Amino acid sequence: MDGSLFVLLLLSGLLKTTSGLSRQYYYINARMSWPEAQSYCRGKHTDLATVDSMVDVSRLINLVDAGYSGSVWIGLKNGTQKRWGWSKGEDTLAEYSAWNAGGPSSQNECGFLAYEVWHTYQCSSVIHFVCYNESTGYISVQMWMNWKEAQGYCRQYYTDLPTIHNSEKQNQLKSIVSSSAWVWIGLFQDSWEWSDKWSNFFRDWAAGQPSQSSGSGDCVGMSTTNSGKWIHESCNLQRPFICHGWPKSPYRTYQYMNESMTWQDAQSYCRARFTDLATADTMNDVRRLVNTVDPGYSGSVWIGLHTGTEYRWVWSMGEGTISNYSIWNPGEPNGDGECVRSFNGSWYDESCSTVLPFVCFNDSTGFIITETAMTWRDAQSYCRQHHSDLASISSPEQKNLLSNESSLWIGLFLDSWQWSDQRNLSFRHWDADQLSQSSGSGDCVGMSRNNSGKWAQYSCDLQQPFICYGADTLIRKQIVRLKLSCNGKCTLNDPSFQTAFLDMISEKLKSMGLKSDKMSWIQRGGEEVFHLESKHTAHSNNQCNRQ
Repeated sequence: MDGSLFVLLLLSGLLKTTSGLSRQYYYINARMSWPEAQSYCRGKHTDLATVDSMVDVSRLINLVDAGYSGSVWIGLKNGTQKRWGWSKGEDTLAEYSAWNAGGPSSQNECGFLAYEVWHTYQCSSVIHFVCYNESTGYISVQMWMNWKEAQGYCRQYYTDLPTIHNSEKQNQLKSIVSSSAWVWIGLFQDSWEWSDKWSNFFRDWAAGQPSQSSGSGDCVGMSTTNSGKWIHESCNLQRPFICHGWPKSPYRTYQYMNESMTWQDAQSYCRARFTDLATADTMNDVRRLVNTVDPGYSGSVWIGLHTGTEYRWVWSMGEGTISNYSIWNPGEPNGDGECVRSFNGSWYDESCSTVLPFVCFNDSTGFIITETAMTWRDAQSYCRQHHSDLASISSPEQKNLLSNESSLWIGLFLDSWQWSDQRNLSFRHWDADQLSQSSGSGDCVGMSRNNSGKWAQYSCDLQQPFICYGADTLIRKQIVRLKLSCNGKCTLNDPSFQTAFLDMISEKLKSMGLKSDKMSWIQRGGEEVFHLESKHTAHSNNQCNRQ
């Protein structure tokens, strides 16, 4: 098949499912509480969905299954501190503000312009307002509306209420309204924040939301039947949800090398010809590694794990070290063990051989507490066999889902192993008789083909086959000519667009079972990647063609 034709066919399917380039969204058709959904998204993607614009809202609506008519969780939750921001989402008040001499009042939550400075007012009050249009700039609207109504009007007919992020914009706005007129602008304050800590103030609340009544809920769902409007609900409700971010477990191309070498020689070989010795993130990776080995071979093979010099507390699900959230009890960890139990809202280190109930995480149903007491390793195996893994706890909301009355194993454990490619991944798949901290049993790791891909420690000088990952550098590169067309403004030479576009092509190739480890645009002598194609046709006035 001709190369350009192949890519154009590929893109026709890709662009149908991905209409935006700024953030990749994934609809998860499994019902979980908001904290469980947060845990899932942080483990599998980046976080629960963050939304920046009405374009994003439309994309989220189109993702949800057509037969579902309820609400879906997004990443917004109620915080503890109120902050001022702009309706369009920007957080620029640290760089520029034009408040009146008294500054913003804590009693009011919306902002207006009068006498050439900013003031605060009750959002329910009705005054005139100004809209912003990306094409024409500011528009004065001589209609009486409260702030929420004015925001809805501007978003329906223009872009949004105006953002004023410098003195030039302030002067432009003052030039179209009387100095004594009171007009709503895009300023407002709230205490809601995004799960991924993204400092963006875009909100799309339904009428009457957010409600000030107590007990109405601290987590936000998006309605699938009310134009994607947002409502806040109890975080314990079971809802489908939307994550953002590319899947964390990258699709690696594994290559089995049927040649016996020491671990160090195997590492050098893989780095020279491929990327590195094999890294595994999940049980799915383990199964793929096992299937890569020749069926006639029954021994072990080298993978990229080897002992390091630093001990770290890491998660069984593979997210790596504790970073932004930990709830150790005072004085913990105190050296009692290399595994962690949760009790009364705090963490305690404990001997891994202690038998306790435990909490699993399931990709479809969230947290599941199992009352049967097991050692930590047995609990890990049980969770991986029947669910996904032992649970990770990365937020106060997730902590609150656990029982305080009894000790429960969670997925936290002490580890000193590291991957050859330096990836900070803590997924481990040890054989039952392998104690990862035992001394003298070897500093390098091999995978058994016959024991469900279990891992064991060996002397690094042992010679055995090995598995690499990455594209084979001995295979020649292929150049494909790409031809695109667009309506209106074309921004194909925007570097962010080109990077996102390569990511999209790579994902599509992987879904088709094709290798796409390394792709790049060809740029010669400082020229742009895409060039305008000159075509004289009778209907070319409204279309630009690029190749």
